[in-house]
Amino acid sequence: YGRLGLDLAITTGIHDGESAIKALMVGADVTMLCSELLRKGTGRLGEIEQEMRHWMEEHEYDSVDMMKGSMSQKSCPEPAAFERANYMKTIQSYDRYPTV
Repeated sequence: YGRLGLDLAITTGIHDGESAIKALMVGADVTMLCSELLRKGTGRLGEIEQEMRHWMEEHEYDSVDMMKGSMSQKSCPEPAAFERANYMKTIQSYDRYPTV
């Protein structure tokens, strides 16, 4: 986030306000929720907006801009620790014999 001067769109896994917020906090400029709207209808947009507003109010965020990138490596006081944690998570998720 914030290092290459590119826009970031999250296109998979956004089905509710919480997942949209997570994407924004790691630096996404937009989140796309086409499959959610196709499955549940366009009325879902208002519900997701309300979920996001409620979460932002609870966590004292005044705007999306304020939360955007707040959980990115760039915002981390110790970027090396951030990288190590992500590396460890990747190593722990390795499955030598994945099932098909």
